[in-house]
Amino acid sequence: MWIASFAMVIASCQKEHSAPLQTTTDAATRNSHAAIIPELCSAIPDSLQPPQGNRLFLQTFARGVQIYQVQRSAADPNTLVWVNIAPLAELYAKPDFVDQIIHHFAGPSWQFVKGPFKDEKVVAKKVKGSTQDATAIQWLLLQAVDSLSTPGNPVSFVQRICTHRGLAPTTAPTQLGQLDSIPYTASYLFYTRN
Repeated sequence: MWIASFAMVIASCQKEHSAPLQTTTDAATRNSHAAIIPELCSAIPDSLQPPQGNRLFLQTFARGVQIYQVQRSAADPNTLVWVNIAPLAELYAKPDFVDQIIHHFAGPSWQFVKGPFKDEKVVAKKVKGSTQDATAIQWLLLQAVDSLSTPGNPVSFVQRICTHRGLAPTTAPTQLGQLDSIPYTASYLFYTRN
């Protein structure tokens, strides 16, 4: 059943994709990682910074969808709501979505598809979120869960920044279990322990 559901979601990915990330060099200079982040839409809030002892080693550019499902509201079981159940995106080495290096899916999880970490998987949990744009999904700080990730993988933290779109569907939820996918773009920054 999940395979059929995700097949429908993948088919719906053919919806209009959003434009590539907008970047500004003056915004990057305000960021503490400006020397190593070549493309950045704006400064990353202090609340989303990984703790001391972690350093940035990879910036990627994502294009994909946020998958939503109609479920019963926890507050009122008689009310149906859209709930985010998973991302489905490809992460690229370049901001024009060229040179795919990572597949991003439920967990949230990231599977390296090429490079020195090929076939390694990172599973993370949300530490904090911050709404930087009311028309887009939150920016996030996520921490790798070692027990769920490939042993010895280098990732300690992941930041999702520069988000565009991806919010829940605006249509009223009417059918329990119904799925919809909303296109989004973002940049993901991967950190490793010093």
